[in-house]
Amino acid sequence: MKTVILAEKPSQAKAYAEAMQKSKKQDGYFEIQDPIFNGETMITWGFGHLVSPVSPEIYKDEWKAWCLGNLPMIPERFQYEVTADKKKQFNVVAKLLKSADQIVIGTDADREGENIA
Repeated sequence: MKTVILAEKPSQAKAYAEAMQKSKKQDGYFEIQDPIFNGETMITWGFGHLVSPVSPEIYKDEWKAWCLGNLPMIPERFQYEVTADKKKQFNVVAKLLKSADQIVIGTDADREGENIA
């Protein structure tokens, strides 16, 4: 069984890893060994906004310039993007989560933490 623990930020993932019997830092995650988990276990993290909403002009050209007459700007379907500086970590998280048999949400239990999860 493969377990992936999703932390909110790198410092939180590090604290979780340090609480385990053994941990090894990898690129974008920690491999851990501890008797509380059976099989392969990893801890990875998000940070801030790995995924962001696209700019209004992506939906409609007339939304490029702010105008009171265009409000409210509510697209039929919201679109999101991963910015270049966050793409590497996004890909690490996505790959680990897709390969997991079990996912443990270890983000903060507040609005931001829940949104990251």
